[in-house]
Amino acid sequence: MLKYDLSGTHLSLRECQLLMYIYQHGQTGTSELAQVFKVTRTLISKTLGQLMQANLIREQAHRNDRRRVDISLTDNGIKQVVAVKKQISNNLQSMDATKELLRLTEQVASLSQ
Repeated sequence: MLKYDLSGTHLSLRECQLLMYIYQHGQTGTSELAQVFKVTRTLISKTLGQLMQANLIREQAHRNDRRRVDISLTDNGIKQVVAVKKQISNNLQSMDATKELLRLTEQVASLSQ
């Protein structure tokens, strides 16, 4: 159900997860993301490249360590995260409504017996 509701974003689940993490933590790096998501730096770099092509993230040299690169969201990236959060919220509300309808249907069925 969640995958269906996020399909309008044209993002994979991994891309959504990375965007959400960056949104919550501000600037981050490739190594930190690989460690948090328990995947290789190569996979993170590939996914970040796709997000950069979509103009959702940007890279800039770390202030104190020129070997490191800080990753942050662009304005488009922030807008995308807000849209994804809204879709997830709508999905959860829909699930609650579905449960309520099921419960009501069961009650009506038991009354008619």
